[in-house]
Amino acid sequence: MNSKRNNELGYPESGKTASIETSIRYRLFLFLFILILSFLIISLPQVFSSYQQLQQSHRGFIEIKLLETLTDTANKISRERAFANQLMASPPELMTQKRRQLNEYRLQVDASLQQTIRLLNDNEQQQVAQVVSVDIQSRLEVARHVVDQYVNQPLAHKSYQQYDHAIRGMFSAWDSCREALKKLLISSSQEDDGLSRNMTLILLVSDLRDQSGRVVSNIIAPVSFSIQIPDDNRARSLQTQHQAIYLWKLIDTLQPDHTRTPEYLHLYQQVKTQFLDEGIELVSTLLRESDQHRAYSLSAISLTEQIVSKFNSIVALQNYLVQTSLAQAEQQEYAAWQKFILTVLISIFSLLVAGLTLRYIQRYILLPLMEARESILALSLPQSYGQENRKKKRFKGEFAELFAAIAKLKRLLSQKDALEFQLRNIAHTDTLTGVANRQALEAYFIALEQEPWKWSDLCLMIIDIDYFKQINDQYGHMVGDQVIQRIADQLQQHVDVSDLIVRYGGDEFLILIEDIAAEDALQLAEKISKSIYTLCIAPDISTSVSIGLAVGARNWLTLFQNADQALLRAKAKGKNRVEG
Repeated sequence: MNSKRNNELGYPESGKTASIETSIRYRLFLFLFILILSFLIISLPQVFSSYQQLQQSHRGFIEIKLLETLTDTANKISRERAFANQLMASPPELMTQKRRQLNEYRLQVDASLQQTIRLLNDNEQQQVAQVVSVDIQSRLEVARHVVDQYVNQPLAHKSYQQYDHAIRGMFSAWDSCREALKKLLISSSQEDDGLSRNMTLILLVSDLRDQSGRVVSNIIAPVSFSIQIPDDNRARSLQTQHQAIYLWKLIDTLQPDHTRTPEYLHLYQQVKTQFLDEGIELVSTLLRESDQHRAYSLSAISLTEQIVSKFNSIVALQNYLVQTSLAQAEQQEYAAWQKFILTVLISIFSLLVAGLTLRYIQRYILLPLMEARESILALSLPQSYGQENRKKKRFKGEFAELFAAIAKLKRLLSQKDALEFQLRNIAHTDTLTGVANRQALEAYFIALEQEPWKWSDLCLMIIDIDYFKQINDQYGHMVGDQVIQRIADQLQQHVDVSDLIVRYGGDEFLILIEDIAAEDALQLAEKISKSIYTLCIAPDISTSVSIGLAVGARNWLTLFQNADQALLRAKAKGKNRVEG
């Protein structure tokens, strides 16, 4: 009777009421589950992202430590040249002492190499470790063997050429160090502009340290034998001077103004004073004494001892950059650690709030709601259901917007590319004249192998300066260098930018012109010859060149032989001629 009356009044039946209660309970729990899941969706990516940043900052610190270790080893290998120079230049009474010092220092270098290899392998830098364990160690072993072989020879059998060859072997060992440093820099996962720039600066300062040593090492052999410095040694010494000065300016250019602390400016000024002003002047003095055929004011041993002390400022600048980078990496790692801990705590707090909310709703909202009268429950169902659906849609939209805004940062490596491009240009350019060198010529042949049909119309001019030795003997090498520079300028004025001008030897140039007829090539050669003949370098100095040219051949050897024979004919006919 009561059930029937309830139906007449519009109340739900008891079975239907239980079904409605179950439906509400299910929907409320579903909403709360979605709420907790939403917290997880929001918090887990944040936790994961902050953890990745923590790992990234830790890798950055490790990479700086590895770079510090590798540059320290590279500096030790570079400094070994000083001990080798002192031993090779020592008189018999000092040989035992200098040999002991070199052997003790070699043990330090070897220990540093083994430690570097172990650290690289432990930190997943197997490729760099391979360069150190194979290339560097093998080249260093060969260079040491050459040094020992020279030292063990009788004094009467020693020559400055053998001395110089031993020194250049030590150069080769450090060249492998540069490759290892470049590989470590390229493999770096560092995305921070400041740390990436500092790593590049550390590499450049390490290169500056070695190039500075080569300024002296390139002339140490003739100084040790008290002979005039040959043109090749002079050119190599001057080239390394230019490279060292270029690296010094490049380091200052890459250092932003806001990082130029008083300590950095002090160290920078020390490098300029001790090495660029005082160290290079020692070498320049010896070069002038050689030109004037005077006795050298410094012995090889005293020169080495004085110049080594000038490198302390460069090493101090490198240590400053390393320590600054380590401090910056430590600060970033600490900040990343703080962010990670804060993200985890916020995520846990959010989940606790969601759980407490679930408990609160169940106890103070859901249970009282289930105990409400059937009529109120029936009236509230539609409204509650509509609000629940609207909230779910809103949350879904917020998540979609959030996930659309999350993305990974990309690494920035444009400065290294630019540095490598700049370093590659340095390697392919003759420092005295600004034209290409033999290394650029080899790169040109490699490119030409992809287009062999160009050999048929390729013109080669071999240009030799007439009586250049007399100019050097009469006026000195400085004037000789001016003659070479002025003639190089004339050559550049007569050919297109796309043509290749190569300084092939001390007073010999090559010009390579593609797609030109033999008649046009002869006319161009005559113009070049006449312009150089009328060139006024000094009132009492006249210049001329002999030119041999050839157009078209099957390969480079044939083309060069044809042009070289033409040059010989030009010289045989009195020089200042063009023969093709």
